[in-house]
Amino acid sequence: MENVFLIHNEITYTYKKLLFDLNNKVYETPYLYVKDNHPYEVFLAIVHSLLFDYPIEVLDGDFSEKEISELGINVNALTLTTKMKERLHFQKLDDVMKQIKKIEKWQLTLYTSGTTGRPKKMSHTFHTLTRNVKKHTKFENDVWAFAYNPTHMAGLQVFFQAFLNQNTLIYMFGESMKKIPALIEEYQITHISSTATFYRNVLPYVQGNTFSMVKRVTFGGEKFDLLLEGKLKAVFPNAKMINIYASTEAGSLFTAQRDTFEIKPEHRQWVKITAQQELCIHHSLLGHSESLSLDSKWFHTGDLVELVDETHFKFQSRQSDMINVGGYKVNPLEVENILMQVPGVIDILVKSKKNSVTGELLVADVIKNQEIDEKELKKEIKQYASIHLQEWKVPRIIRFVDELPSTRTGKKVRK
Repeated sequence: MENVFLIHNEITYTYKKLLFDLNNKVYETPYLYVKDNHPYEVFLAIVHSLLFDYPIEVLDGDFSEKEISELGINVNALTLTTKMKERLHFQKLDDVMKQIKKIEKWQLTLYTSGTTGRPKKMSHTFHTLTRNVKKHTKFENDVWAFAYNPTHMAGLQVFFQAFLNQNTLIYMFGESMKKIPALIEEYQITHISSTATFYRNVLPYVQGNTFSMVKRVTFGGEKFDLLLEGKLKAVFPNAKMINIYASTEAGSLFTAQRDTFEIKPEHRQWVKITAQQELCIHHSLLGHSESLSLDSKWFHTGDLVELVDETHFKFQSRQSDMINVGGYKVNPLEVENILMQVPGVIDILVKSKKNSVTGELLVADVIKNQEIDEKELKKEIKQYASIHLQEWKVPRIIRFVDELPSTRTGKKVRK
């Protein structure tokens, strides 16, 4: 049986096909812009760029022409191609891997999600993109399922981990939640990587099942959910739960079991936490960007953390997520984590609404179990909140919704 590279929308792409397409791709392009972010086309273009050592800018396939223009890119330039002067022919996949080891100056450029303003352009080397990738023969039978956009950092992290070990990738981003249990079983998936939001959405469809073949469940992109971890552990009893801290600026830097991240010895002098509890990373650990000021040598992440000891911290919130209710700062993630404990609540989004008295007040959008009565659940949420939260942290408006808005990266949208 041929070694499978990727499965997407029930279509199988083998490593043999990938090798064929790499050998027959005769044009290079400065921009990677694939409508609908088709993962095979995205990964093919990235590997080709890497092998032939030419820089490439990766644009989200969902970007509109207006968004592309606002990035300072001429839309017409997206279709520019140059016929390659040098051609290499790879007989087998091992030849591809050997060629990758020779690459030193390759550059891939990404754009931040733009949640705090205009997206920033960040350029990475092969090293900064793969600094936490583990390559070993013991990983050769891993099967990776992931539900990230392939043009974003989290998706690229999973791709490189799987590709460099010649593993199979199962693409779940945008799949119907009902299909997930069958996909796990059919392809004997061993590793799953996604956001907490994805896991919450899929949980009703996998609960009651036991998938003993899954060895690792990875969280990324959002604050780790301890309550959700417990529920997933019942579904994936043999899985190690791993929490990843990554960003477009720095790639993957910190990992944790549960919610406590470790600062590795080699990174300790390049990481600091300010008096305001903001995590800062030295520019030497970042990709390159002309928009980042080098004056202070420190990049302010905008992430608020709790320092556990000199080498460990817990993520608390994005600075921009904090809500001012009558002069009190409220962390919406804290409120969500408390209210997620109410039976019948599947997922919840806490955000702000302008108020003439308090400046802002809290609104909770709730996805509920369909069998639960709305009036009863609203009453239980309010009672639970009043017992477990300070008065200013209690949502004044509770709304039931069918789905929660998310960004292109699969994170919750609070604005």
